[in-house]
Amino acid sequence: MRYNISRFIGVLVGIPVAIISWAVSIFGFDLSFILDALIGIGMFFVSYFPTQRLTSKKYLTEIGLSRRDYRFVRNQLNQSQDKIRNILRSYVNVRSLKDFRQINDIYRISKSIHVAVKQRPGLFFKVESFFYSHIDNALNLIESYTRLSKMPKKSAAEKQKLEQTRITLDEVKRTLIADLKRLNEDDYERLDVEMELNRLEQNRHKDN
Repeated sequence: MRYNISRFIGVLVGIPVAIISWAVSIFGFDLSFILDALIGIGMFFVSYFPTQRLTSKKYLTEIGLSRRDYRFVRNQLNQSQDKIRNILRSYVNVRSLKDFRQINDIYRISKSIHVAVKQRPGLFFKVESFFYSHIDNALNLIESYTRLSKMPKKSAAEKQKLEQTRITLDEVKRTLIADLKRLNEDDYERLDVEMELNRLEQNRHKDN
């Protein structure tokens, strides 16, 4: 993310300032080695934080998030990433091609939503429910389904319950698809506008 670049810039500024401050302390003042080191470290942070905050402010303004909201979104992204990885790990328990396709679809859609929000954090609030409940629901169902489906000697009632779970997973997939469409709706609207502008431009050239 571009936000991480601000941290890199902060380090690029902080390290030279720290080295210069450390050297000035050594040669300009009669202090102990520990104090010289503390001065260098202190000057690193004194220069790092203002630089990082200044360079990240522009990015936060562009995406329309406060620093607090951005950190919240990052935390939600980290949590959802772990859940998506757990969905991927469930592949080892899949016992049929049909189940594999179903779980793979849920994984791919969830991954697409995660990547889209990671690239544009401002989109988070359009699909909050994905992070708060949808991904958890998908993961819990998949883990329970794959664990129980590989158990031997299932009764007719147990098989029926697993079939109902498979149907529920299809509903979960449709919910995730709706989340993904919600993320992309603005892009499609802009695409419609661009195509309409292009059509008008082509017509204008024909009239001339």
